[in-house]
Amino acid sequence: MKYSDENFIGIFDSGFGGISVLNRLLSLMPYENYVYYADSGHFPYGKKSKSELVSIGKEIISKFQNKNAKAVVIACNTMSTSDMPGFVDTFPKLKIIGTFPNFAHIFKPGQVLSSNDITYSKEDGLQIKRDRKKLLIIATTATCKSEYLTTLINNIKNLLSIYIEPTDFIARAVENNELESFDFKNKLSNLFKDYLDIDYLLLGCTHFPFAISQIREIVGDKVNISSSGDIAADECYKYLSDNKIVSNNLSPYIKVVDVNIDDDKIKLYNQLINLKGKSQNIEFIKSI
Repeated sequence: MKYSDENFIGIFDSGFGGISVLNRLLSLMPYENYVYYADSGHFPYGKKSKSELVSIGKEIISKFQNKNAKAVVIACNTMSTSDMPGFVDTFPKLKIIGTFPNFAHIFKPGQVLSSNDITYSKEDGLQIKRDRKKLLIIATTATCKSEYLTTLINNIKNLLSIYIEPTDFIARAVENNELESFDFKNKLSNLFKDYLDIDYLLLGCTHFPFAISQIREIVGDKVNISSSGDIAADECYKYLSDNKIVSNNLSPYIKVVDVNIDDDKIKLYNQLINLKGKSQNIEFIKSI
């Protein structure tokens, strides 16, 4: 397998989900080389223990480092929240970007509360009295249970009404190409039936953006939907841009690495990867 002297951006997930992050990166940096590692041999990550995830993550990142990747995007919330500090410490010379549920885009800079908005008591602590916006987070069970998400929510729970729903079935539907099935849409309707008045929806799994059109049919156009994968891709672009290492390859490539690649998977990869207006050639291989 040949790699360009211009290096590449490495992206990995346990299946098709991280393709949503690849698509965002392609829109931001259309002339980069990309290697997408679909770790289907360990799918799904959501059922792995923390120690298993850390071991798997380090092995894959090591492969990217050995091939001189200039940046690696962990395109999976479950993997990213397993031990991001450990990944960074293990590979100090490689830029590693994780994918995390993030609320920063919801708050406006300089947002001010008046004294009438705030109360305090020993029993309840600090409370915000104003009408709070409603945020629903959907993610895999593992991400919903992660220490990262628990800490994040505890830090802002007085500013938003926050709801969390584990939704592993969406990832399975993407993997099995079942987004248009009656069973999937029925499950989606049941998921959102109690959340039709939300203001924000955070997609805490990189598989979920592929179901946005089906979700929009249920929640409507007024809900602000954001994806943790887009935030990670934007961070990658900023890092490469700030360091002036964005490539301008005339013949950029995408290499999809999947140990279980077959004709059906190739068809779905080609369906999910958005190459409209892009010049990348895709190569499908079984090992990096």
